[in-house]
Amino acid sequence: MDMKNGKTSKKINILICILMVLAIITFSYAQFNQNFAWCLAGVMLLFICNVILGLKSIKTRFLFLIFQIPFFTFLVSRPFIGIITKVDGWMGSGQQKGNIVFAFILVFLSLFFMQIGAVGMDSLCQIQRKKCLNCLEKTENEFVHKLQFFSLMIFGVTMIFYMIVQIEPLLFMRGKTYIEFYSEYKSELPGYFHTIASFMKYSLCIFLATMPRKKLAIVPLILYVLSAIPMLFIGVRNPFMLNCLFVMIYFFVRDIKKSKEKWIGAFEKAGLIISTPFVLAFMSVYSFIRSQSEVQELNLFKQVFDFFYQQGTTFNALQIAYGYREGIKSLNNHYTFGGMLDYIKHGTVGQKIWGSEPLPSGNCEINGIYSNSLAHNLSYISMKEDYLSGRGRGSSYLLETYFDWGYVGVILFSVFLGALFIFFLHRFGHNVLESTIILVSLTSIYFIPRAEATGWLTFIVTFQFWICIAVCYMGAYVCKKISICRNIKKT
Repeated sequence: MDMKNGKTSKKINILICILMVLAIITFSYAQFNQNFAWCLAGVMLLFICNVILGLKSIKTRFLFLIFQIPFFTFLVSRPFIGIITKVDGWMGSGQQKGNIVFAFILVFLSLFFMQIGAVGMDSLCQIQRKKCLNCLEKTENEFVHKLQFFSLMIFGVTMIFYMIVQIEPLLFMRGKTYIEFYSEYKSELPGYFHTIASFMKYSLCIFLATMPRKKLAIVPLILYVLSAIPMLFIGVRNPFMLNCLFVMIYFFVRDIKKSKEKWIGAFEKAGLIISTPFVLAFMSVYSFIRSQSEVQELNLFKQVFDFFYQQGTTFNALQIAYGYREGIKSLNNHYTFGGMLDYIKHGTVGQKIWGSEPLPSGNCEINGIYSNSLAHNLSYISMKEDYLSGRGRGSSYLLETYFDWGYVGVILFSVFLGALFIFFLHRFGHNVLESTIILVSLTSIYFIPRAEATGWLTFIVTFQFWICIAVCYMGAYVCKKISICRNIKKT
């Protein structure tokens, strides 16, 4: 819903301001008394503010609104369910009060300042918004059509390599447990297989950035979702969930951008509403299946409930990381841009220029100490034996920015994050390259509440991304010049 009525909009703004003031008062009182229930109340008031803010102008804040879902799932759901149902396990075992309060502070600061970033960017974009109604479709040309055709062909070819790369670990896992995948698996395929396979996602995003017709886009998007099935069989749920979320977001963005055809109709809405609780319940049950445990109760609502509680362990990771803060800081690693630094230092360029060694894959002592990955460092320091056996605690953009820059880092990154979601939706459709970068970012940015702060942007410094861009653009240029390609495209 988009609330355009002046009086309604004013009332909504007043409501948001009241909720924000109440949230600040409530959270301040909670800090003074170290009362977890009041901490949660302050966080939930801010969370409701952000949801209302997104619904108030969904056509410009849709991406911001969607981010509230994984934020709640990974960082708020566990204390929310734990306090409401009076389950003490939400606090983790042996955690000091200060650690739990610290986790609430990070969550509160991020919710508050991402809202400021979103509102600020929305105001800056307001002047140009009338000019941003699907600029790409208004300036379609022959080259864009050729780029659409060639990127689709590249996607089809590279999908074959991608599936081979995905099937390899599936074959490796025969007779092994889910945990062994992280500690023992090493690919035996030639390096060029992985390079070509990496083109799959990039070529898909180039294709989608050319604003294809709905009928033309559906099959590639379905294939993209199905490409995560092998990892789901292994026990890794995140790729499947992120792929499904990306497809849903693309449909909504195309519909918001006033496409020539309707992307979100009654069929899509009904499918989304009906399938969501079943998918969440399945993901909850699947956690028992992959650990070879017995499913205690097949109740749809209970399994949805359990799904959110299980996924909320990132809140516990915030507490644990604060408890081990001295050990983490002693490693002197940098986390906010850790993925980029490791790629530059230990990738092909770093190996040739500085003679550095490539980082191994999986859980090992080298990654636990020397990589700029908080997920590895935290797990190694806090649970060394379990980590080396394949377990881990994950990470969060809140922790990574805190350890690098303190509370100021959390505040500034949250402002940037809120502004970024508004900026992405505002700029999408201006040109193919810009839209491609936005789409590739959207394939993983929603996972950052429990992952790297800038892991979603690491692709921008990789050779694979720019090689794929060059191949697709050069191929489109050749297709434009050669008449036989025109006949193939027509066929």
